[in-house]
Amino acid sequence: QLPGWSVSPDGSIVIATGNDDALGVYRCTPYNSYSTAGESRPTRVLLKDPPAFTVRPKEEYFQEVGRELVIPCTAHGDPPPTITWLKVGSVGKSSAHVDGNSSLVLHPLIKEQHGVWECRATNRVASVTAATSVHVLGTSPHAVTNVSVLPLLLAANISWEPGFDGGYFQRFSVWYTPLVKHPPRAHHDWVSLSVPAGAQHLLVENLQPDTTYQFSVLAQNKLGSGPFSQIVTSVPRGKGGLPKTFPVPPEPS
Repeated sequence: QLPGWSVSPDGSIVIATGNDDALGVYRCTPYNSYSTAGESRPTRVLLKDPPAFTVRPKEEYFQEVGRELVIPCTAHGDPPPTITWLKVGSVGKSSAHVDGNSSLVLHPLIKEQHGVWECRATNRVASVTAATSVHVLGTSPHAVTNVSVLPLLLAANISWEPGFDGGYFQRFSVWYTPLVKHPPRAHHDWVSLSVPAGAQHLLVENLQPDTTYQFSVLAQNKLGSGPFSQIVTSVPRGKGGLPKTFPVPPEPS
């Protein structure tokens, strides 16, 4: 018996690690205190190879919107693996095409295809993945993320993480409005404040105490505006008051 090999109570042989030692023909002989009915029919153990990439996509690709982008990805294994592509975080069917060489073909390249893509090679043995980032140039900015509001005394400090700039310099503006007892106000009725170039935060002052405010952040570049960020609702501190902050779903566009 080799290290890592064992026989289970039901008579099965367990081989912990498949290697060349496991190759060969096996027979099972059941027996008890009386005798045996003889050997089983022979069975052969073969080793199969998991997928391994022969061509991996690069870590990132940059291409202009409307152009064609082809990203290669090939793998070998036994049995030969199948190649599939998936955009990470996407919902629904992708508009991407995979050619006969298993390459991802994005044509024409659109803004929504910006992001991380995964090439997956799968056979009966295992599945392996390789990721790449696609940067679509020549578009309006993507939405900022992780908007945070720190309530202060009659003020609020707004911070965020920029989205991709579309290949151009982008500026930000903070939009806010008091939340009153009537249907939500459209963004064009909100107050907007420009953010200094390069900054990722802004102090909004002169707010009313004990009043609920909604905040959102907008990115713009030379081609136009991106989508508004998620709306965050917060109540600035009054004298002796406690701060309150919570996100709300974005208003319908």
